[in-house]
Amino acid sequence: MWSSFYHDHESSLQDLYPGLSKSIFLRDLLDILKFHANNSLINLDHSSLSLSPLMTKQLQDQFLSGVPFAYLMGFSEFYYQQFYVNKHVLIPRPETEFMVDFIVQEFKGKSQTILDIGTGSGAIILSLLYAGVGNKGLGVDLSLEALKVAEINSRRQQLENQVTFSVSDRLENVEGIFDLIVSNPPYIKSTLHRKLVHQSVDKHEPHQALYLPDEDYDLWFHKFFLGIRSHLDGVFIMEGHELALEAQAKVLESLGFNSVRVIKDLTGVNRFLRAEINLK
Repeated sequence: MWSSFYHDHESSLQDLYPGLSKSIFLRDLLDILKFHANNSLINLDHSSLSLSPLMTKQLQDQFLSGVPFAYLMGFSEFYYQQFYVNKHVLIPRPETEFMVDFIVQEFKGKSQTILDIGTGSGAIILSLLYAGVGNKGLGVDLSLEALKVAEINSRRQQLENQVTFSVSDRLENVEGIFDLIVSNPPYIKSTLHRKLVHQSVDKHEPHQALYLPDEDYDLWFHKFFLGIRSHLDGVFIMEGHELALEAQAKVLESLGFNSVRVIKDLTGVNRFLRAEINLK
């Protein structure tokens, strides 16, 4: 049945899920069915994977709507671990994984207090703590639903005693000084750059974590960087938009940050900012 479904809708599915093949579809389908079916699953053999007719129709509609596989499976692979994800958090991306690895290479084994702004699923801060970067951290997010996901992931990775999660719009409710501040903030202009976002991302992932109004963009980041400056004694690393990072680097320098540089991702595109504030 599922092979026939893929064959009948192959073109639409490949548009919705770039790089999708029949073998990938059937491989991931097994995890999706395990997550959704609970005790309703009848057979796990690929030739006859089956649910109730109602559940089957609902799942097929989700596929044809482009719901990301990670949401349908209930997890996303990120930096050697599985993270629970749902519609309230962004699905962790390879470029963010690159940022985590970059930080691990520089800071592993060093005693750090970490602040993760816009923590979402907690993938960044939990991966850093798990890899031995720092011994305690704080993850903040504007979304209560996102923080619930982060809490689940901290318990699954047995890191709940090393990390705290709390509600904050950027750094408004943050207290204290941190050695390392990391962030993957919303950095897509909601009008100018939105047309470049894949349709399934735009339709299903949380807009609050993706977009900023064009007219507020520069002011939003200026306020963000001021907050960083007030809570940092060490290094700030941020993922950002390739068309904005050079200008943002100049803003950081104007605010007194040191050693400011733009870092490229694995594709050679500007993707990250690194800067320092040293109070001592």
